[in-house]
Amino acid sequence: MRYEYNTTVSAKQITDLRSAVGWNKMESCYNNPKMTSYCHIACYNNDILVGYVDTVSNTVTDAYIQDLMVHPDYQGKGIGTELMNRIINYLKEKQIYMISVVFEEKLLGFYNRFGFQHMLCGQLQTFEMD
Repeated sequence: MRYEYNTTVSAKQITDLRSAVGWNKMESCYNNPKMTSYCHIACYNNDILVGYVDTVSNTVTDAYIQDLMVHPDYQGKGIGTELMNRIINYLKEKQIYMISVVFEEKLLGFYNRFGFQHMLCGQLQTFEMD
């Protein structure tokens, strides 16, 4: 597996991976040139994107981990854990004070392993994505 930090990942690769994990593709968003991230890490098997994690941040106090995904054919092989360890280490090196992540309750055990505390949050979807 090859891990790349902040390199260009095509919108098609990301939307195909989102689709493979059962999420909406959000194709229009990933094709939008305004779409940026603070740090993202892509995991490739040869040239195939099999894992991805993205963060947004104010670059000082807070970062939000979003879009941690691993292709179903590669789940259970430690890729998600490796992506989380790498992104957390990167954010710590940048001295980001607080890291947040939103996840489904069934993934609580996974995120607890990294030290995330279970807290309440709210999320509002304002329109349908493709």
